[in-house]
Amino acid sequence: MPILNEDMSLCISLSGRPSNIGTRFHNYLYEALGLNFVYKAFTTHDIAAAIAGVRGLGNRGCSVSMPFKEAVIELVDEIEQSAAAIESVNTIVNDNGVLTASNTDYEAVASLLAAHSVDPSLPVLVRGSGGMAKAVVAAFRGAGFDDVTVIARNIEKGSAVCPSSRAPT
Repeated sequence: MPILNEDMSLCISLSGRPSNIGTRFHNYLYEALGLNFVYKAFTTHDIAAAIAGVRGLGNRGCSVSMPFKEAVIELVDEIEQSAAAIESVNTIVNDNGVLTASNTDYEAVASLLAAHSVDPSLPVLVRGSGGMAKAVVAAFRGAGFDDVTVIARNIEKGSAVCPSSRAPT
């Protein structure tokens, strides 16, 4: 755990069920990068009040987990294309009271596809139907991939992530 000081920037996780894994990961990276940041996880049942707290307390930002990824869209000032494309937010940055929402899962996949010039005629198989799967499918579709299949335990959830994907036979 970093030693707290008055110049430290606070980043938080807002989740229905936060875990210590993300907290340890973020704090490890902040220390490794020499950043004067600390990351703490919080549970909330009132996402509007929590987001108002991020703004009002001057937190540097927050990560957003289920079940709040869609609900926070109406609570921020700006929405980057990565979040708008899938109507799902996983990161909010606070720049002097201006809250900007993005989806770093979408950004990471889109960036990797562009950096490695992956052939969009290749078939894509995505396993799962959660928020990450939604971001992955949208990033592949945004990069011109047409042959995208989702494998999910629940056919309705899988179809919602990738409406034109093929159902398993």
